[in-house]
Amino acid sequence: MMRASTGTEISIRPIAALDEATQAQMWALYEPHHNTDSAEFWERLATFDEVALFTRRSDRALIGFCGIRHRVLELAAGGRVATFYMGLTYVEREWRSKALIQRMVLRRTLGPLFSPRFRRVYFWADCLTYRPYLAMARNLCEYYPSRTRVAPCEVREVIAKLGRTYYGDSFDQERGTVRKQNRRIKEHEAFVSVTDLQDPDIAFYMECNREYDRGDGLIAICPMGVLNLVHLLGRRVCKWVLTLTNPASRRRASRKSHTPAERDSLVAV
Repeated sequence: MMRASTGTEISIRPIAALDEATQAQMWALYEPHHNTDSAEFWERLATFDEVALFTRRSDRALIGFCGIRHRVLELAAGGRVATFYMGLTYVEREWRSKALIQRMVLRRTLGPLFSPRFRRVYFWADCLTYRPYLAMARNLCEYYPSRTRVAPCEVREVIAKLGRTYYGDSFDQERGTVRKQNRRIKEHEAFVSVTDLQDPDIAFYMECNREYDRGDGLIAICPMGVLNLVHLLGRRVCKWVLTLTNPASRRRASRKSHTPAERDSLVAV
């Protein structure tokens, strides 16, 4: 029912199941906003396990996508955690307030969250802009790095393991950042305005990722426990109910409650 109120649908497919037409549509969406070529795009796409495809419900047109990679980590103190990486992502600007990423996270969290195999479930991203970080800050109770919380030992261990595994010497463990050879995001998507910097979460992201102008990424992570899950689901249900009961008021409230930065944050780039 929520998908009907947003006019969008989400399907999650194994990478091997993508047909050529869908891959071409993905590249057509991605290319205008990123400093990359098609060969690098296909190479990166092949490193993911799945891709979430976001489509317009009325005509099934592709409006965005998000790559998903799974990994199980063994903790030093014992026990295992399930991790889900989100990357190679783009959503058309007019659809960024539809909580597509959040809905995808909810779908992927439920299974492993209640599995006795895992101590915890983490979602993470290598944030090349403030947008994926801001999505966590706006929608979750617990996420790291945070301007209001100190990361627990387990979170620091998980970040270190993921950073070393996927980025090797490019990972700066002290800062939690990933050094890049060049900027992948084009200027119109990477630009941070003076107004943006008045937002404390964006300012904190920029402070953590001091080599942002070079194109470096900041590893951001969120433990998807019951608290975060209930908080995220509660936000979605409240917005959905408000849309059903008074669509006109919902649109006015949305325009008032979200700055441009907040609206754009609802997508991970």
